[in-house]
Amino acid sequence: MSIRTLYPGDIFAKSNDGIENIAVTGGDGLLSKELKKCDPNLKLFDKRTVDVRNHKTFKYLHLFDTIIHTAALIDNTKTDKRRSEFIETNIIGTANLAQYCIEMDKRLIYISTDYVYDGDGPHKESDSINPYNLYAWSKLGGESSVKFVPNHVIIRTSFGKSKFPYKNGYDNLYTSKDYVDVIAPLIMKVVEKSDFVGTINVGTDRKTTYDYATKRNKNINKISLDRTKDFSLITDKLNNLI
Repeated sequence: MSIRTLYPGDIFAKSNDGIENIAVTGGDGLLSKELKKCDPNLKLFDKRTVDVRNHKTFKYLHLFDTIIHTAALIDNTKTDKRRSEFIETNIIGTANLAQYCIEMDKRLIYISTDYVYDGDGPHKESDSINPYNLYAWSKLGGESSVKFVPNHVIIRTSFGKSKFPYKNGYDNLYTSKDYVDVIAPLIMKVVEKSDFVGTINVGTDRKTTYDYATKRNKNINKISLDRTKDFSLITDKLNNLI
């Protein structure tokens, strides 16, 4: 199955079932393409069409009832040098989209991060938040505006490429992170629950990042942090929902 981003000329294209009603921002990203594999009816919009920094581009979202917001700057190693860009996209851009969804009465599903927690997990949704780095602060800033949308879902999660891309894995950094092809179907299960509103953890079993890495790549070096951190998630709400 080929994956392509929807462009303006495609906006009125119909499937056999008519115009579908779920749009995805960040359409050229890792997660959005995997979500498309789960549901071919999703309409993906990359930044060339829908730029969350530009209200005028939201006209391409008018036909859709639900928007899955995956568009974001995500490289936390560059946050220090690109602070203004992270604010503009992850915080202000998300606020722009939230305001649009309020005005147009749309459902907004926001992909956040497990790094908004303090790392003394396992964490449930009601736990205190204390973002781990500036990237996580930018995602929490996005959460703040999404909360104003009456019909909203905030998904706190973590995922990686289909193969672990690094040489080292920590044996004392705990997570519920999984590969994108594992997490994307779980996200779509939440999307399908149209009456759910609120914040939800999405992840798999508690494991170290070393164990996560070696699930698909056995040639990983085991290293340790100076202090054990635990960003793993309690997913009872997810399990009850799906």
